[in-house]
Amino acid sequence: MQGRQDIFDHFATQIRSGKVAVGSKMPTEKQIAEEFGVSRSTVQAAMTRLAEEGLVRRYAGRGTFACREDSDMRMKVDLDIHNIQSFETEAALRGDTVSYRLLSFALRPVSARAALRLGLEKQAQVYALSRTRHIDEACIGIELRYFSPLLAMDLPMSSLLNKGLHSILQDDLGVQIGRIDAALRATVASAEEAQALGVMNGAPLLVRSHTIYDIEDRPLVHGESSYVEEFSFRYSATVRTDK
Repeated sequence: MQGRQDIFDHFATQIRSGKVAVGSKMPTEKQIAEEFGVSRSTVQAAMTRLAEEGLVRRYAGRGTFACREDSDMRMKVDLDIHNIQSFETEAALRGDTVSYRLLSFALRPVSARAALRLGLEKQAQVYALSRTRHIDEACIGIELRYFSPLLAMDLPMSSLLNKGLHSILQDDLGVQIGRIDAALRATVASAEEAQALGVMNGAPLLVRSHTIYDIEDRPLVHGESSYVEEFSFRYSATVRTDK
């Protein structure tokens, strides 16, 4: 019993104090057992309690990762798929402030996926926007957007630093959004993403890919937003059946 409590207290203190970064991978059960001189079953009991307290999350085949007790409560955005509103609008409704830090905005070869979505030749040169996204100063994700050549990209720097994509399209470029195709998938952070997000290499990420169309159904922007583990989306939808 004492060994289990010692392990719990040790890692709980390290995670809560920030000595173990959110998203970092925890030592294996074998490593912990050897360090504390206890059995694997004792380690498993301690890790189960850490998981119950919301301090770690376990992933089959990948290991155990540190997280925050209140992570699921701190940073959420609800999106209604029948009502096209920006991320910033949804966050503002919750009383959160969204800000950005620009990483790059320049001509670059379009990705294969973006070329397909935008109807472009592979390696076509387009404007790409890369920046990190923050809620109340906490970094929650990184976004990469590829813009169609249909758009004139004469944008003031202030827009790239302070505005969401919907606002850039509608206010700065005069575009009326017709529809958005979006999809979610899970992945892990690359070395570049980990550095930008301040998480460990290989930390879990939630990726939202999307293509934005105008009212004439022309694809204008394709991009991906990758979010850290402590941030969550909730999509709501209404399904109607004809009687």
